[in-house]
Amino acid sequence: MGQRHTIRLRPYHRWTLVAAFAAAAISPLLTAPPAEAHMKGMFKTKQEAEKRAAELKCKGVFAMGSLWMPCANEQMLHKALQNE
Repeated sequence: MGQRHTIRLRPYHRWTLVAAFAAAAISPLLTAPPAEAHMKGMFKTKQEAEKRAAELKCKGVFAMGSLWMPCANEQMLHKALQNE
């Protein structure tokens, strides 16, 4: 009644699939989630944020709620982090 159909992949297609699955599994490990990256750039005191700004070679700090972040604004912070 019901014939079962299977798709036969060529060897290079199989390796393409294996590589795609491996990349999908590994990529989350290579990049920090935005929230985690934010937490690494947040400091309890203005002085700590100023010290980190000097390390990143950016100017100024800004408040994010009750915490402080290095650089003049978030855009400058992301740019400085990319150049680090």
